[in-house]
Amino acid sequence: MNRSENSFEDILPPSRGYSLSRVRLEMATPALAIFKAKLNGPEGMPVWARAWLSTEAGTLAESASPQLKAGDEVTLEVALRGAVSAQYAYMRIESAPLCTEHVVVRKLKLV
Repeated sequence: MNRSENSFEDILPPSRGYSLSRVRLEMATPALAIFKAKLNGPEGMPVWARAWLSTEAGTLAESASPQLKAGDEVTLEVALRGAVSAQYAYMRIESAPLCTEHVVVRKLKLV
């Protein structure tokens, strides 16, 4: 399948100098999403990233990065289990674990 989806929209705008840029999503298979992004923030500060796939009903699967530094690139793989197809792909940057600074979303095309 190997489909690339790259038009993400902000649902929580960037704050305090933290943001995601160059956000990319590759659907390697119908059940495996590969998210990539640059993590922006104050120079040298620690950052974390999370990515997840969902339906209107809620989260299907997610992945989180270890601690990284502002300016780093991150790749996160999210694997679906079961027969449910994702409708949305989300990614966010955190200034501390679970301290969200910017969230983007991409509506997925159902095939």
